[in-house]
Amino acid sequence: MDQNRNLDASLRRRGRPRHAEPSPEYRARLDEIVAVATEVFRQKGYEAGSLEDVAKELGLRKASLYYYFESKSALLHLIFERAIDDALQRIASIAMIEDPRERLEALIRHQAVRVASEPSLFTVFFDQRPSLNAVHYSEILAKERAYVRAFADAAQSARNAGLLPDADPRTLADILLGMTNWSYKWFDPDRDDPEAFADICVALIFSDVRDRTEDD
Repeated sequence: MDQNRNLDASLRRRGRPRHAEPSPEYRARLDEIVAVATEVFRQKGYEAGSLEDVAKELGLRKASLYYYFESKSALLHLIFERAIDDALQRIASIAMIEDPRERLEALIRHQAVRVASEPSLFTVFFDQRPSLNAVHYSEILAKERAYVRAFADAAQSARNAGLLPDADPRTLADILLGMTNWSYKWFDPDRDDPEAFADICVALIFSDVRDRTEDD
């Protein structure tokens, strides 16, 4: 028992060396912690959910968690980073698509499937934002603005091609994101199909264009 306490204390003091490359085992364990914390914060909220709750679900001591992050606030930041960083990497490749319709459709599909596939992650991302500290909030907000710009740029290209109404690109981007983001409130991955949901989102945007083309 005392040996375990000493190990926990040692991990808390030492942590992972700042400049050491994380091992695959470290990354896998951190991913597991983030996933479990996401569920805890979704079910209980950030304020009520504790590191003790996270540690209990993992079968760890609370002290052992500090090897992977330095505070509860840092853990919440890791959850937000997981939500936004993966998405930014994906849309960077989508932004290279030249055809306006193909690019916008790919963005809509990406966002629809991403949110619908991980409703717990995005419940925390959208509902627990006020719990981020000021520094973390600023970092996430900057990344989110870059994300919205990608949608606005695609919306502007689609508008110029006659695929969307003549409206402010940022407004169009917010409409598209609102349509796909809200699914975290109701989507059940065990019951609903993310790809089918993405098909519906795309059809809602482009069905009028398709109908006009077929009529011509």
